[in-house]
Amino acid sequence: MTQRKTTAMQTIQDINVIDLILLDHQYLKECIEVLTDENADKKKKIPVAKGILEALSKHSNAEKRAIYKPLESNEELHFNILESEIEHGIVDQKVKLLKPKLTRIRILQDEVEAELKVLAELVQNHIKEEESEMIPKMKEEVDDQTLMEMGVKFMKLRKFSSSDLHDFPQLQDELVQWKDSVQKISSQFLTKMDKYVENLKH
Repeated sequence: MTQRKTTAMQTIQDINVIDLILLDHQYLKECIEVLTDENADKKKKIPVAKGILEALSKHSNAEKRAIYKPLESNEELHFNILESEIEHGIVDQKVKLLKPKLTRIRILQDEVEAELKVLAELVQNHIKEEESEMIPKMKEEVDDQTLMEMGVKFMKLRKFSSSDLHDFPQLQDELVQWKDSVQKISSQFLTKMDKYVENLKH
């Protein structure tokens, strides 16, 4: 039992906040692909739209508190953080306005569909900037231990759902367990996440 915990603690450094951001981004990108497709079935867009609005609310809150706040004083990251916070403010406002419009909706009106497309394009741009500018700087400027600690905080705040991880349902139970204690992460979960992160690199 003790040996398993030691192994988990040694391996957990590979699962940091950057890995979790990229995991979240994959789900958001899949939603964006549907919402920006003018030929996609309107009925198919409704559950996707509800899913991305919920995911964006959680993602935004987790990023602000687990990443932006601790890193805003870093000189190299300061401007990127300011930009991201402003972008999040715009996205958060749009999410707040769209949520009531999608409550109990059966038919997607053209105006709402257009609003969702605009939101998806804003998020798409935010993700591109984050992955091409901020994340590379985080890798250079922030040590592994801090990234891991930020990852734990991000996971607690983010609370991934099965819809966010529909391609990785086997991770869901152990992701939920992570919110209580880092030591609850099993070696099996670490193996699954390592494999997922490795696939991201190819």
